[in-house]
Amino acid sequence: MDERRRSTAEGVGLAAARERLADHLAPVDRTETLPVSTAVGRTLAAPVVARRPVPGFDQAARDGFAVRAADTEGATERDPATLAVGSEPDAGTAVRVDAGRPLPEGADAVVGLGALATAGTGADLETVDGADLSVTDPVEPGEGVRSTGADVAVEEEVLAAGDRIGPSDPGLCTAVGRTRVEVRQRPTVGIVPVGGGLVGGDPGPGEVVETDGTTVAEFVERAGGKVVLRDPVEPDPHALRPAVERDLTKDLLVTVGGTGRGESDRIVDAIADLGDVLADGVALDPAGTTALSVVRERPVVSIPGDPVAAFVATTRVVVPAAARLADREAPEPRTVAAELGEPVESESGVESIVPVELDDGEGEEGATPTASPVADEPLSTLARADGWVAVGADRERAAAGETVSVERWEATV
Repeated sequence: MDERRRSTAEGVGLAAARERLADHLAPVDRTETLPVSTAVGRTLAAPVVARRPVPGFDQAARDGFAVRAADTEGATERDPATLAVGSEPDAGTAVRVDAGRPLPEGADAVVGLGALATAGTGADLETVDGADLSVTDPVEPGEGVRSTGADVAVEEEVLAAGDRIGPSDPGLCTAVGRTRVEVRQRPTVGIVPVGGGLVGGDPGPGEVVETDGTTVAEFVERAGGKVVLRDPVEPDPHALRPAVERDLTKDLLVTVGGTGRGESDRIVDAIADLGDVLADGVALDPAGTTALSVVRERPVVSIPGDPVAAFVATTRVVVPAAARLADREAPEPRTVAAELGEPVESESGVESIVPVELDDGEGEEGATPTASPVADEPLSTLARADGWVAVGADRERAAAGETVSVERWEATV
C-alpha cells in the first residue's frame, strides 16, 4: 500500500508523538570558540564582556565648535558670547570639530552650528583661526559630547549567554575588543536515505536519484543542526543495522524511506532490534508511516521516502526536534490568507497537510488569492506547490470558499 496514503487513524497523534520524542531531546551543551565573524546565527554559551570602552575617547557628538562651557554662560541672541576661533580651547577660544572626532583637551562641550552666528567681518563657519564667533545659546559641561564609555563601559556585558548572534553583533563584539566568542556547538544530525536502487549521482537503468535527503538536510540546517548526509543504503537487514549504528554518535538520526508496509520496508524492524520504538506511525497525512525510536539513548526519526510525505514529516517532526537540540525556536513558515477553491477532505483524528497552488486572479491589490490543491505527482508536487494548508485532526473537511492560512515554507529564510 502507498506509504503516504495508508490509513493513519491508528497512529499516534502528532502532538503526542512530538512529546514522546521531546523526552529524549536535550539541548546540546558542548561548546566551541569561534571568530565572531563566522558565528552569526550561533547561540552564545558565555556572555560577551567588553574589554574596552565605546567610544574609546571623549568625542564630539555633533558638528560645531569645542569650547569651555563656562565661556558661553549667559549667552543670548541680544548679548551673545564672543569667542575667537583657534587651534586650542583656551579661555575665550573655540576649536572647529566634526562629529565623531576627539574632543580637544581642555574643552568640555561642543556648541552646535545652529547656536552660532558670525561676528565682525561676516566670515563663514569654516573660518580660519582668529575670526570671532558669536554664541547665542549657552551650553552645559558635557553637552554635545559623547564621553568615554558612554555607549559601553569596560567589563559591561554586551551579549548574554543564550543570545543568538545577529548580523550586526560581530561589529559590536569587535568594537569592544572581543573577536572570538564561545558558542554552543550545533547538534549533529545524521541523515540516512534508505531504498533499493537509490543513487546520489546519475542513475543507471532501474535506478532513482535520491532527493529527499537533500531536502531534509536543508531544513535541519535552518533549524540549527549540523548535517552529515550519507549515501543511500539498500533495505537489507545486513546493511541497515550498521548504517544505523554508524550514526548513533550523532545527536539525532533521521532515516528517509523504508517505513511503509512493503516487503522491502524494513527500517523500523531493524531499529526495533537495536532499541525501542516510541511510535510506529503518526496520525499525519501524508507521512503517516513516520516512526520515532530511541537506540542507545539516541533519538531516531524514520520518515517516509515519498518526496511529499518526507517534506511534511520533516517540517512537522524533524525540524522541531533539531531546533530543540539547538535550543532555539523552530523555524516557522511565512503564511498568507487564501480562499479554498475546492473542498479538502481529511480523516477524523488525522492532521492533513495539503499542497496547494495560489491564484491571485486579476492581481488586484488587496485581493484574497485562491488556494487549490495540487494534483498528486510525488516529486513535481513539491515544485508546483505554492504552499501548504493544514486541516486539523478535529476536522474532516475544509469547505470551498473557506479562508485558510497557507504555509509558505520555501519562502522561509
